[in-house]
Amino acid sequence: MEPVVLEGFDITIERGEVLRLLGQRPETGRDSGERLHEAVHEALSRVGALVSPKGIYTVTAGTELPGSSYFDELERVAFCVCTIGPAVEEEVTALSGRGELLRAVVLDSVGSVAAEATADYMDRRIQGEAAREGLKTSCRASPGYGDWEIREQGAIFELLPTGRIGVRLTPSFMMVPRKSVSFAVHIAKKPIRMRGENSCRNCDITDCPYRLLE
Repeated sequence: MEPVVLEGFDITIERGEVLRLLGQRPETGRDSGERLHEAVHEALSRVGALVSPKGIYTVTAGTELPGSSYFDELERVAFCVCTIGPAVEEEVTALSGRGELLRAVVLDSVGSVAAEATADYMDRRIQGEAAREGLKTSCRASPGYGDWEIREQGAIFELLPTGRIGVRLTPSFMMVPRKSVSFAVHIAKKPIRMRGENSCRNCDITDCPYRLLE
C-alpha cells in the first residue's frame, strides 16, 4: 500500500507516566519533592505548544523490508515512523544552556511520554484498519529492543519516505528529531508474539522505576 501520513491529531500525555520516567513511584505523594511536581505541572501546561505529532506508515509483506530478513515469514507487517517534532528538544537545550536543569530534565521526560503517546495513536490507527478486515495486530516492536538490531532502523527508513514528516536517520541509526519512534506490528488472524516486544516482561529487575506496567 502507499504510505499513509497522519498529522494534526491529539495525544494525551499522562502525568503519572512522566513521574514514572522521573523515577517517582505512583504512590509517592507531593511531599516527596515540591519543586519536581511544580516543574512537571509547568511542563505539561507548556508542552501543547511545543509538540506537533505526525506519523507515516505502510502495510506490506515482511519480505519487502529492504535488506532485512527479520520479517520474511510474515505475510503482512505495518512499519511506522512517528514524531512530535523538534521543538521540545530545542527548548530542553535552551533550558540546559541557561542552567535550568530541573526544568530541562522534566520537559525532556514529558517529550518522551509525548513521543510514546504519538506511537500509541499510530498503533491504534493501524489496529483499526486491521480490524475492518477482521484481523488483529501484535504488540509494537522497535529496532534496538530484544533481538531486532538497531541497524535495521535503516531498512524502515528505506521503505518509508520519512522526510514527509520531517524525520531523518543519522549514520549511527539514531532518529532526528530525537523524540521520534519507529516500530513494526504483525497483522494477521493470529499475530505472532514479536521477539523484540515488551522487554520489561522478560527483565529480572522487578523494582526498576522505569518498568512498564502490564
